[in-house]
Amino acid sequence: MKICLTGGTGFLGSRISLFFKENGFEVVNITRQDFKESPNAIANIIEGADMLINLAGAPIFKKWTSRYKRIIHDSRVHTTQKLVEAVGLVNHKPAIVLSCSAVGIYDDIYEHDEFSDRFGNDFLASVCKEWEAALVPLLSMDIKLAVMRIGVVLDHKQGALAKMLPSFKMGLGAVVGNGLQPFPCIHINDFLSAIWYILKNPESNGVYNLVAPDIVSNRYFSKKLGEKLKRPVFMKASASMMKLVLGDGASVLTKGQKVKPQRLLDLNFPFQFPTVDDMLNDLVSK
Repeated sequence: MKICLTGGTGFLGSRISLFFKENGFEVVNITRQDFKESPNAIANIIEGADMLINLAGAPIFKKWTSRYKRIIHDSRVHTTQKLVEAVGLVNHKPAIVLSCSAVGIYDDIYEHDEFSDRFGNDFLASVCKEWEAALVPLLSMDIKLAVMRIGVVLDHKQGALAKMLPSFKMGLGAVVGNGLQPFPCIHINDFLSAIWYILKNPESNGVYNLVAPDIVSNRYFSKKLGEKLKRPVFMKASASMMKLVLGDGASVLTKGQKVKPQRLLDLNFPFQFPTVDDMLNDLVSK
């Protein structure tokens, strides 16, 4: 089977690409260079693909200048719009499109399952809403559409945890802000398994929250990580300090959403690492 993938060189894209190649799939990356071409050129790449996975988007863990906020927006919204236009030109369309979004679409007040419509009103939530809206034309093309609202994906080699580990190992780990903000996360293995679970389920469509069932705070996560490493966690990274380093992007760390993966639970998805303890026991020991 052939899978086309955008964002294939990033952390998640590279892991997804490897996962499917190891399971016998042909994986074709649609690159940034391809998106500089016409929708017809992208359609030629997609032609004959059984599945399409859309992960395109610039990293959010950088300082959000006005210019970089535009890059965050356009690399998600405009890229997805062009991809959807290209799919419309394909003769033999993929049976399912699995597209990335983020739990940052939700507000930071209520607890959310996939049926929640209490969305945030900040920059990231607005981008997520436009990002998902760009996919709507696919619904009229007889294609199954599944949207992944992703939390923090934990891996010891790449991503957020890999960046945290060196400082925590030196005893310089810190709680961010007041530490009370939720920290929705998922183990990389459960993330990959959930994608496979969604793709192979003939009834898959709509929104899926890709997070573990365990809702914890940043303080709890940081303290647990320190415990696993046998290091103290007594430092605080204040909201003002994070703002200085990341600009408006600090909100990604100083705010958080209470998110449940209700649809995966309803499908009896077998989380291998349902709690933060489970995740850290596995990842920190590697």
